[in-house]
Amino acid sequence: MKFLRPLRHTYIFFFLFLLLALSGCNNKMGYFLVYWPEDFTVMGCADVFPIKSESHLRKTHILNLGNKKYAEIASFRGGVFRTKQEAKTAQSELWEYKDLFAYAEAKTPVRETPDVQSARVYILREGQVIKIIGKENEKVQLGEHLSGYWYKVITDDGIIGYCFDRNLTIYMDDGKGNSTRTVDITMFTDRFFGNSWYPVEYRTEMEEDYPNLAVLRDGRCLWGDPEKKEIYLRDGKREHRFKFTEVKQQSQNRILFIGASIDISFYPDGRLFVRYSDDGVDRSEFFITLDTPLQDYIAEQNKLKNQEYTVLLRSVEYFESPENGRLKFNTDKTFVWTERYDAMAEFIPSANGDKGIVDNRRYVSAKLKKARGYDGVITMTFSRTAKDLNFIFKRLTNGDLQLIYVPEDSFKGLVLTRVPDNTRIFVFHPVSEEGR
Repeated sequence: MKFLRPLRHTYIFFFLFLLLALSGCNNKMGYFLVYWPEDFTVMGCADVFPIKSESHLRKTHILNLGNKKYAEIASFRGGVFRTKQEAKTAQSELWEYKDLFAYAEAKTPVRETPDVQSARVYILREGQVIKIIGKENEKVQLGEHLSGYWYKVITDDGIIGYCFDRNLTIYMDDGKGNSTRTVDITMFTDRFFGNSWYPVEYRTEMEEDYPNLAVLRDGRCLWGDPEKKEIYLRDGKREHRFKFTEVKQQSQNRILFIGASIDISFYPDGRLFVRYSDDGVDRSEFFITLDTPLQDYIAEQNKLKNQEYTVLLRSVEYFESPENGRLKFNTDKTFVWTERYDAMAEFIPSANGDKGIVDNRRYVSAKLKKARGYDGVITMTFSRTAKDLNFIFKRLTNGDLQLIYVPEDSFKGLVLTRVPDNTRIFVFHPVSEEGR
């Protein structure tokens, strides 16, 4: 049997040689599925090519296009798969999105997972184009009037993540100059009924460093209920209701609510142009969606303003001064200023009374705050005469309160930009429960 041993070794060697030969028929580097080509004249979305080589330094792949042609592509613009079959399977999943793109109508977060609580990995710029490579199957509800879908996207600088469709305009582009917006009646109605819409100045105000919260609280809003077949519009004074029987698309950007005296057109930048009849008077206005829920934004700004006001209440029951009287601020933003004697009569006449309300909706400019350390600005309105007095305030290191009078012309809108040199300054000493 010894003569069989060399023969057995020969068979083993031949089997290993055949296995290596067959494995050599596969592409060792794998296959590249193109998500978003840099040059559509060379390759298209969802094309699959063997990988010739990879550059870790440049973060690119060299693809074998066939016929001795090769092309380099950024690695983030596609996916790498070990076998051709795996690449083909992924290609079939990508196929319905291969020509689908979007641009951001406003600053929009890209999140790590399709969840509003997920970490932000990127913020899209207004107008930035992204490539869509997937979509979650289930429509989700965010808040009372916001619903839509999560899309998996790639940015033009290599970030992959998920975007909620609220601020996206989606369109088709086959890379051959044929671009078509995918707005249809279903997409439009989903977007309209899935959001609350606000006047365009709301977004402008929310982007300001010193927002006027009174503008945001005026109550103007537009939304709809597809089940009740009603559209609601609050104009700041009252709520209008428009009953409709059906929705029809009149043109690419315009839908008709049959039976209702309201007309809505969708603009490419994400705005709605709304025309309606108010007791026989024709009115029109632009509406948009907001990046941050309005009530959340107002609550955050109120929190900041309340924190500013608590400086006046900190570790004190009231303030007093032999020259300026006794001044008490309350948690409900009212004040009592008593014992104002003759020395102050020309500045605050006794006819004003002793009580009033405090309004701290105005701002001290960042420049003044940094240079002089002011804590904030308040307007004190005396109840008896409705007389307004504006003061910058500061709690000194020893606990004293300094009020500096500033006339109305020191403000630019809601922002205090300068302090006159010859203004009145009032200093009060704190009195606490322990110190009484």
